[in-house]
Amino acid sequence: MSAKTHAAHDRLPADSQAPQTERTPDEPLYERVDLERYVVLHDGPVGYVEHVHPVFVCYVGHPYPHSEEIAQVHDFHNAVKTVLHRAVATRRAQ
Repeated sequence: MSAKTHAAHDRLPADSQAPQTERTPDEPLYERVDLERYVVLHDGPVGYVEHVHPVFVCYVGHPYPHSEEIAQVHDFHNAVKTVLHRAVATRRAQ
């Protein structure tokens, strides 16, 4: 079972036409992949956020068994941004 959760920027413009140019979204995309786990997407999967009460555990890497824990935060959206920023920084360093 897979449920998809999209960020607010997935809406079409007011004139109902697709944008002509691609731009970086204001919020990163993520999808729920398990009861307490989300995959963070940026040109494909880049990491995961897992809710382990009371924190959200941030992982970079794909697939999940090969990902590396990088942080634990108390806010879900901050966790998603943490994963995205680390994944982008890692890509730039390579």
